[in-house]
Amino acid sequence: MSIEQLTKTEKPYIIIAENITDIMKDLSDAFEIQARTSVSTMFELIGSEEKEIRNKVIQQLMLKLVANIRKVIREVIIWKIEQLLDYIVKLNVERDKGTLTVNELRRVGIIIFMVYSVLRLSELQRAMLNITQIEQGIIIICKNLLKGKRERVEVTLKVVNNKAVCPITYFQAWNEKRKTKTTDKDLLWRNSENKRSLTPEECSKEIHIVMSNAGIDKKFSITTIRKVAISAMQNKDKTKIEIDRWSRHSESADTVRENYDANNNDCIRKALSECFSAREEGEVSE
Repeated sequence: MSIEQLTKTEKPYIIIAENITDIMKDLSDAFEIQARTSVSTMFELIGSEEKEIRNKVIQQLMLKLVANIRKVIREVIIWKIEQLLDYIVKLNVERDKGTLTVNELRRVGIIIFMVYSVLRLSELQRAMLNITQIEQGIIIICKNLLKGKRERVEVTLKVVNNKAVCPITYFQAWNEKRKTKTTDKDLLWRNSENKRSLTPEECSKEIHIVMSNAGIDKKFSITTIRKVAISAMQNKDKTKIEIDRWSRHSESADTVRENYDANNNDCIRKALSECFSAREEGEVSE
């Protein structure tokens, strides 16, 4: 069918419906939805009215497809944050002796930053760094959020009493070993020669190495780090207001934080630094 014929079509939804019906037999649900979107966009661009493109006929045809690709909410057992932090605590002695390599320090640094900031890896990988206050034990991560309310966010990380799992301590240990030091407003994660930023895939591999070394099953994705960190704070009896403000997990919390509640999240990050077993705590104190 030519463009001229399409522009003269009085009921474009019929063509869209036929297109959906024709491809429903062989292709995936996601592909069918994308195909519907493409055809609908084409009719929008040639000037068809909205009511003739997306009406109840199309809605009924799409019901099953949309339902099939919805995320399934499951009840599953996942690992606990103590498992990861216990492993990091064990590395404390090697870190202080200076025997950890640049790559090993970077791996732990990335995952600790994820735990304390609850940023997604894709967000953290693109983050810019403000280290003007690092002598006072403060690092600010500057980032544009990619999901939810898309906005520019500054996450402030501070020194915690437990140096074994302190994000500032690990960052400084990593930065001191590098050939080229991180400067203010630099991209957060670079390779050892500082020639380029790590790709998301490289960051993902780094984190999976740490998770594997900590004994976390390979079936768990990186996104579970955010889940277990939030779950740990729920188990520590932190309030919903505190968790929402820290995790940016609620749009209502975004509004309150942006306009009224500008408190920092020191209390909740302090609680995170205490999430390791009593046995490991005894080893560190020795």
